[in-house]
Amino acid sequence: MQCSRFESMADSELVFIALSDERAYSELISRFLPTVRRLARVYALNPNDQDDLFSEGLLGLMNSVKTYNSDKKASFSTYASVCISNRMINAIKKSDRILKREENLDDSVASSDSSPESILIERESVSELVDGLQYLSTLERDVFLLYIHGESYQKIAEVLNTSPKSVDNALRRVRTKLRKKLG
Repeated sequence: MQCSRFESMADSELVFIALSDERAYSELISRFLPTVRRLARVYALNPNDQDDLFSEGLLGLMNSVKTYNSDKKASFSTYASVCISNRMINAIKKSDRILKREENLDDSVASSDSSPESILIERESVSELVDGLQYLSTLERDVFLLYIHGESYQKIAEVLNTSPKSVDNALRRVRTKLRKKLG
């Protein structure tokens, strides 16, 4: 049966087959759905945003299958995670959710078991971090996102087609900018 053959294949093999075989494409997408769900929960400013971000992340995943280039020496998993994250961040910026977070705070408080104080503190921390990310360059943001996903300097350099020293410099700038923004 074809499905079992796809289930045992590595992502890097499957991504090339997925361009011409719908069953391989479905297998690849299903492998990364948990990643999309997890990232949607991470980036959602409130639970109501998770579905929208999941949809955006799914589009980012689908696009990553089409645009993946193994010559860049990055694993498909890393590349897909960056594409998914970038798509979600762009959706947040476009929808102006950052400015509307105060309006949605009441909805979050009503739907949560946590105390209002802890929700407010958590939302302020998240919103300050998201606000801080706006001041980062594209390279700095990409490096930061890969870094918080646990990637090494070398792996980040490979994914972004730059040197490890550039990654180190970008992370230093990120730290400096976030310290200034977060106080």
